Amino acid sequence: MITRGTTPYHTFVLPLSVDSISELYITYLQNEEVLFEKSLSSGDIIIEDATSQFENASMEDLQNEEGTLESAIKVHLTQEDTLKFKFYPAAEKNIAVIQIRVLTSDGEAYASNPIQERIFGVLKDGIIGE
Repeated sequence: MITRGTTPYHTFVLPLSVDSISELYITYLQNEEVLFEKSLSSGDIIIEDATSQFENASMEDLQNEEGTLESAIKVHLTQEDTLKFKFYPAAEKNIAVIQIRVLTSDGEAYASNPIQERIFGVLKDGIIGE
């Protein structure tokens, strides 16, 4: 869920170790239009071992098939970011699509399956606190 005018954190778990990620992009799209993109190189994304996200998980739970620990990708959206989403009367248009692309230090490129999130409006629009 993404509510316009808020500052949510999104966390994604990837089956790659922190050390193996050299580039990373998270793209936010609505109705076939890219609204904004976050990248590792711009400092918008924090990468950490997934063990810090799941305190009750065992080490085996956080390893992929190759035995590599997973990483947690965290991005913080601003009010400006979430206000770029439009809230429409037609529910089918109120869907954001998020996709992650990663380049590893070995030169392998990956893309996540598209992730769909519902967009919710607010009664008082605009940036608050300014």
